[in-house]
Amino acid sequence: MTRVKICGNTNYEHARLAVDLGADYLGFIFVPSSKRVIAVEKAAEILTKLADFENTVGVFCNQPKKEVALIAERLQLKFLQFHGEETALYCDSFMQKGYEIIKTFHVKDAMSLKRIGEYNVSAFLFDTYSHSEKGGSGIPFDWSIIEDKPYVHDKLFLAGGLNALNVVQAIEKVRPFAVDVASGVESASGAKDPVLLRAFIENAKEVKESHERKA
Repeated sequence: MTRVKICGNTNYEHARLAVDLGADYLGFIFVPSSKRVIAVEKAAEILTKLADFENTVGVFCNQPKKEVALIAERLQLKFLQFHGEETALYCDSFMQKGYEIIKTFHVKDAMSLKRIGEYNVSAFLFDTYSHSEKGGSGIPFDWSIIEDKPYVHDKLFLAGGLNALNVVQAIEKVRPFAVDVASGVESASGAKDPVLLRAFIENAKEVKESHERKA
């Protein structure tokens, strides 16, 4: 039953295509330094046209609570993804307001997850650790690091270097709740490639159907 999250959306046409192809979540990045940042008003324009789609995720990184709250309220976001060093208390403050919170951990080794138990959030997102950027590196991390941690799988968004060629292997090996992709379905930063987008979603969904048949 693996879900699919398409992140870093910057235009309506590709966001609409992702939804039509079966994406379960759409991510919009509001981090000023991101290559895939989108203006709040542009996101509002897209989401107005996607009024029938509920699972929109706002992505933030080490931003003031007030800034996050204003954007979340303006766009009527349901999910907030915190991609930086936000504390458990920071995340909990938004959980208390009724938002679904996805907390990112950047995985370098087993020690990268040592503080995961401090967080009472809706879901975790595991992405590849990088010295230079917080996401979108296009490089997978060592999935074996989390193989022996079954307690996170039912609330795990798996990211980091996923694409149409390796998403089946990722799902079969890690068994995440959802797979998350940005650069793996792009022709350029923020520009989704329709062919890659279709292939990724179809491949991910095919694994789900296969698991259902076996069950």
